[in-house]
Amino acid sequence: MTRMKLVGVLMAGLALAACGGDDDGGDDGGNSGGDLDGKQLGSLTAADTEALCQDLAASVTVTKEDLCEVAGAFSALGGADCEATKTECMNQPEQPSEGGECSSTGFTGCTATVAEYKACMTAQVATLKAISCTAPPDTSGEQPAACAPISDKCPEILGTGGEGS
Repeated sequence: MTRMKLVGVLMAGLALAACGGDDDGGDDGGNSGGDLDGKQLGSLTAADTEALCQDLAASVTVTKEDLCEVAGAFSALGGADCEATKTECMNQPEQPSEGGECSSTGFTGCTATVAEYKACMTAQVATLKAISCTAPPDTSGEQPAACAPISDKCPEILGTGGEGS
């Protein structure tokens, strides 16, 4: 169950890679969410949420190789060969990006700031990118330290509040 929670949290970080997938607003200079940093997540408008997602999508990227490394490392926890799983994953055709809606799940009533959320998402992606066949995932279920404010103020965003599946 702890392993599933960790996978869920890492997948939330991966969702950022697809967030803000359409490019309809021109160049924002990478700071579309910067002016939002002090705002609480619960007070964001739909446009604010989209700006936040676009800002994160521009600064947080996850490659196919990153995903395949994670797939290999997690398969190794079950006894499979990490490198073989990674190679098989890399040989799969590219899947088209979903690019759809930005998720604001858990934002309602959340008092964490945009800056705290961005720090957490960046730390989660860094944690994900650190996983490899030579550096297996930490299965303790611990969140990165940068996620403590989100975990305390809005645990539903990280899937740590309430009942999980």
